[in-house]
Amino acid sequence: MLTIRAYAKINLTLEVLGKRADGYHEVVTVMQTIDLCDELTLEPSADMSLRCSDPTLETEDNLVLRAADLLREHAGCDSGADIYLRKSIPVAAGLGGGSSDAAAALVGLRRLWGLEQAVSDLRPLAASLGSDVPFFLSGGTAIAEGRGDVITSLPALPRTHLVLLSPQVEIPNKTAAMYGRLTPELYTDGSRSARLRSGLESGASIDPDALFNVFESVAFGLHPAIEEGRRTMLDAGASWVRLSGSGPAMYAFTASAEEADAMARRLREAGHRAHAAATVVPSTSVAG
Repeated sequence: MLTIRAYAKINLTLEVLGKRADGYHEVVTVMQTIDLCDELTLEPSADMSLRCSDPTLETEDNLVLRAADLLREHAGCDSGADIYLRKSIPVAAGLGGGSSDAAAALVGLRRLWGLEQAVSDLRPLAASLGSDVPFFLSGGTAIAEGRGDVITSLPALPRTHLVLLSPQVEIPNKTAAMYGRLTPELYTDGSRSARLRSGLESGASIDPDALFNVFESVAFGLHPAIEEGRRTMLDAGASWVRLSGSGPAMYAFTASAEEADAMARRLREAGHRAHAAATVVPSTSVAG
């Protein structure tokens, strides 16, 4: 039996440069894994099966099963596995839970089945599963370009504590809907991400003013619960609030773990889904 962690992420920057000829958008984003995580437990089996702590995710199109089928086809093997997925990362929140689960499945099943492929060999498979999946093969601090699948690792962010708030809002076809709301005047040139990258490479501490997410221009006015969550975080003591991915999850840094715990507790007492977390650099790929 093998248990592997699948870490969530936040976007420190997220810029959209424009629309590509292939229909996708050109993005530049600095991403960071955090210690809020799902867990996959893998056991050898003659067949492939997936059970989940959230039974609504036990479907054939779950990215974990899609990753398993893709890896079996790529490796030319007929091995199976019983997989149990314990979900802690909110679904469709902009925290990358599904993508991280897929990357964890690729890395974990490669190990379980004794395959010879290096983790770097998994990158094309990861990219075919989703734009964020390649990032989660290594995690840590990285800048992603292109569709979000061209990954360059950056110096690790010093351990930073934060609070997450994830409004329980359903946005049908969320990613497509959010991109569809972006207008050309919201496109940027990648310079915000470049400045943050330069600061990280020089060892400078992060200036909150350097953090940026283009989707805040549309998300905070999209649904009352998202704007309410932002205001509640500010009222609970956050100095600023940033959106992660295309939302609706948002985050704020804190000075300590104790401050993060206290703020998350206040938010939960006010009826919000909140987590205290910290940045993390996985020690061995996704496994941590």
